[in-house]
Amino acid sequence: MSTFGDEFQPIIEELIELGNSNHQIINHLKESYSIFISERTLSRRKAEWGLSHHAIQQTSQLEEDIRRYFHQGLTNAQIHHTLSSKHGYVHSQRTLERKIQHMELQRRKEDLEIDDDEGMDVVIECVKKIHETPEGHNVGYRRLKQLLQTRYGINIHLSTAAAINRALDPEGVDRRSKRVLKRRVFNVAGPNFIWSADGHDKLKKFGITLYGFIDAWSRKVLAIFVHTTNNNPRHIGYYYLQLVKREGGIPRLTTTDRGTETIEMAGHQINLMRQFGIDYDLDPDQSHRFTKSTHNQKIECLWSQLMKQYNGELISQLYEADEKGYYDPEDPVDHLLFIYLWVPLLQDSLNEWINNYNSYKRRRDRKSMLPSGCSANMCYENPEDHDSEQGLIPIDISVALELENEHYPDAKDLTSTCPEWFSEIVDLLKLEMELNCPETDTQNVWSVLSLLRSAIQLYDSAWLDDITNDPEETIAARAYLLYDIDSTT
Repeated sequence: MSTFGDEFQPIIEELIELGNSNHQIINHLKESYSIFISERTLSRRKAEWGLSHHAIQQTSQLEEDIRRYFHQGLTNAQIHHTLSSKHGYVHSQRTLERKIQHMELQRRKEDLEIDDDEGMDVVIECVKKIHETPEGHNVGYRRLKQLLQTRYGINIHLSTAAAINRALDPEGVDRRSKRVLKRRVFNVAGPNFIWSADGHDKLKKFGITLYGFIDAWSRKVLAIFVHTTNNNPRHIGYYYLQLVKREGGIPRLTTTDRGTETIEMAGHQINLMRQFGIDYDLDPDQSHRFTKSTHNQKIECLWSQLMKQYNGELISQLYEADEKGYYDPEDPVDHLLFIYLWVPLLQDSLNEWINNYNSYKRRRDRKSMLPSGCSANMCYENPEDHDSEQGLIPIDISVALELENEHYPDAKDLTSTCPEWFSEIVDLLKLEMELNCPETDTQNVWSVLSLLRSAIQLYDSAWLDDITNDPEETIAARAYLLYDIDSTT
């Protein structure tokens, strides 16, 4: 009879990575190698080989990665390619497919049964919830299918998604079907050759602005930053350095319109190109291009998509809230509460929109010179699959950190949107008054604002009841003072 020696360590490690239990491993050893051991012996050997904790940790991380890519809609082949190239996965695609099956991750091969009323009701309720969000209000059937998968893990046929969408939103379907698109030719060598950046002012009436970056080749949205201003050069320069640190390098070229807000960003790009672009035979002074807004094609296209899929409905909600008196934009306290609630809410919501946008598989377009038939994430990570090359110029991250510390020592104040004193008081009121504030979303934000407004009024009233307190120190008085200062600057 064979012995259970050290030569079985790699076999056990592989079985553990595949998610096998001790019982399954013992059966495998018995059937494949005619080795009969007890569970106690297996546990002892796993401990000796350092596989007990390692197995749990490694398996957990692998499953998390698989689950994330699966729910992004990647095929098994794409998941295997991504794990192999980005996460050091060494096993075959067939092994990965067994792992996916073991994790009970299934892509629905058959659509909902005709008589599956309960299943259909669940799907319809989920679609209604999606339609209530800014992102899902004007969604097409292909994107609806993706949102059902990423948000709820529900997989249905495109035909079913189209039928449900038409039943619940017939006017929206008719409106989208009349769309006519005229293309312009756009050619880039690969990801990170060009980053396009621009501001978006459609929410400026409400005191909120956006600034976005997009990779021109893959059309991957690199980031959208939410703030109360997007025309401060220091903000844009700081955003650019955050992307450089995250990506580990700089693009060959950045493009923006001619606004003064991009001066610092252009300076950082040229400065870093001078230091790290020597081997690329590129002119650092030409590494940033100022262009007309209408020529900054890809970022303008992004704003168009954002308006259709997200902002359009959001703007309607904000106008409706103003008309119905949910808040008074001219009242300084209401304005501060609006910014306090909406900026982080929008940032989180847009981050989710970006994730869905980047993982959405575009339909194949043989007329386009840019990649199609794949998601922006897959194109960005795997340019070689499209006969293209990676354009990122690696840099020493410590240099970007030095630039950040030199130019933005006040980064915390620079990126904050509410006065620190206001945020601290609101957080204190939540705690001391035991306010039952739910996690804020676009459906309950106005009730949360009303709750906080009432708490502030009670606080100010109690403050004024004490004649020794300075009336100028109420929250309302401080907000009015801040409002007057802002309106004169």
